[in-house]
Amino acid sequence: MKIAIVADGDTVNCFKLSGLEHAYSVRNAEEGKKRINQLLETPDFAVIITTDRIANRIRATINEITEEHEYPLIISVPNVGRPSLLLLDPITELIKRKTGIELKL
Repeated sequence: MKIAIVADGDTVNCFKLSGLEHAYSVRNAEEGKKRINQLLETPDFAVIITTDRIANRIRATINEITEEHEYPLIISVPNVGRPSLLLLDPITELIKRKTGIELKL
């Protein structure tokens, strides 16, 4: 199983430097959404990483993918050099939707 990142150029470069092979730079959330949908066509990906900025703008798409597919798990990280903009913790929300249990951390 593979891991990919779909993010802005700076974030992608950091992941490339750490050795991640499947790194895709996008300019905006719409490009990110298109790339994530392309990656869905390849069942090899277990995890797709994106940034909080992109994830917050395409949350409906991420939720739909999570509901319809066991994999990939789509997680978000802060953009390089910026504070987290996460409006909703995707892991906590996934647990709540799948089990009906709300985690309070």
